[in-house]
Amino acid sequence: MTRREAPKAPGPDELRREAARKRQELGETIDQLMARTDVKARAAHLVHEKTPEPVRQHPRQILAAVAMVAVAGIALWQLRRTGKWG
Repeated sequence: MTRREAPKAPGPDELRREAARKRQELGETIDQLMARTDVKARAAHLVHEKTPEPVRQHPRQILAAVAMVAVAGIALWQLRRTGKWG
């Protein structure tokens, strides 16, 4: 009869490497889970992706133009409402 050899037990160095590899995998998994739960960061990233390039490059000028159009619209509305124009 032949005797089966017992599987070799891993040595200390091999156990350390395995533990380090598992720690690395666990750290990556935790990072992925945290990224999924960070709603604020995900929303900011989505807004940044959807914002056209000219707006990202010149946000103050765009905001000033929108404000001027809004003020002009309100002024025209007020003039029409009071009957002083049109």
